[in-house]
Amino acid sequence: MKNNWIMKQTWKDLLFIHWPVDPTFLASLLPSQLEPDTYDGQGWIALVPFTMTDIRFKGTPAVPIFSRLYELNVRTYVTYKGEKGVYFFSLDASNPLGVWIARQFFHLPYYHATMTFNKTQNHISFQSVRTHRDSKKERVKLTYRGISPSYRSRKGELAHWLTERYCLFTTHQGNVYRGDLYHDPWELQKGECEIRDDSITPPFLRPADNRDLIVHYANQVTAYFYPFKKV
Repeated sequence: MKNNWIMKQTWKDLLFIHWPVDPTFLASLLPSQLEPDTYDGQGWIALVPFTMTDIRFKGTPAVPIFSRLYELNVRTYVTYKGEKGVYFFSLDASNPLGVWIARQFFHLPYYHATMTFNKTQNHISFQSVRTHRDSKKERVKLTYRGISPSYRSRKGELAHWLTERYCLFTTHQGNVYRGDLYHDPWELQKGECEIRDDSITPPFLRPADNRDLIVHYANQVTAYFYPFKKV
């Protein structure tokens, strides 16, 4: 299957910020065709900042103007006819061409944003302000880092359930589309973050005191994407 990919991306300095939510609340946010996936009876939502590099379509070289961007997404975990996957509420990205392609060809809710990313020996500083036409200027400002040796999660563990996901679902004009992807298992670290400003996640009930946040950091992984299919 790996040879059939159509797009390749490398994700760097990725942070998963997860929090639990009631499945009934989560269901109210989803398209009617999708159902919440749960772990021990809880739904989960995540805020995920990272850098994307080496973006290219199969058979083409990486184009400098398109091959690197910063991204920030809000995602959750769903099932469709028994199949588990990721569903994105929003994806903010710093490259307007990448945003246009993702919206036009993959029906994903991408938004253009002005972003800054600064990595030092101590932490990573990330800031995003949405600038997409006819959209609210949603903003996020945070710092983060990994604070443990890297490890691979085990099947059955919450970290594995949250991060080892290899398909996504999106909807368009009443239809459900599935996109599959492949990457090596995550090399995770326990993460630490300070959220200094955030207008994106309050509607998704992120705990204001960060008490129930589950935070993981990953240095790098290369992902291969396959054609989206209507299912």
